[in-house]
Amino acid sequence: MADNNVAINATSVTEAVRGAVFLADAEVIPSKADISKFTLDANTVPVTSVGSTGVNFYNLGHMSNDTLPEFSLDGGEATTLATWLEASFRTSYSETTGKVTMSSVQGDKNTLKTIYNAVDGAGNAGVAFSLVKTPKAKSVFILWEDTNTNDRQGLLLPNTDLAFSDLPKLSTSGFTEYGIEGTIKTSKKLPKDSTGKYCSVQIYDTADFK
Repeated sequence: MADNNVAINATSVTEAVRGAVFLADAEVIPSKADISKFTLDANTVPVTSVGSTGVNFYNLGHMSNDTLPEFSLDGGEATTLATWLEASFRTSYSETTGKVTMSSVQGDKNTLKTIYNAVDGAGNAGVAFSLVKTPKAKSVFILWEDTNTNDRQGLLLPNTDLAFSDLPKLSTSGFTEYGIEGTIKTSKKLPKDSTGKYCSVQIYDTADFK
């Protein structure tokens, strides 16, 4: 693993004090010039994506302050193979799958339609949805800001299957939460890594927002 001239950089130490989640069609990747447009209060962010123009990310709105976006990996266990000559000759890893979970607290009709893949409800009121999940492929941009330093960082999942994770979670001491889960897939719009595999995640440093 190359160190790429790693050095002390205090401006890249951030706290995720405030944040927002933006969605676009799958495989929409912002150009470098568009990254600074992602701000907490931006309703939409017009971007010039790789291979297309005039595409918008839209802000999913108020997300839970108690249940922040969380990432998890399944698999990736190491197996060490030996030769007769050497006890630890080669290490390989099992296939890894990634997930993201997050919770919205904004219960308006448009947001609920997005989360639950819902339709207008019977009697022209509310929304209705099936308990059989139907994932929708989206590009997910998760933005966080350290309000102590005004520095921002972001994480892009350009090819993610989103679906609701549960029914609304009620609370007497906090906001009602609407859970979302996503399966992170590889993106052919991202570069390949050093081993020739397509990447799945792109992280933006604070300097990318300057």
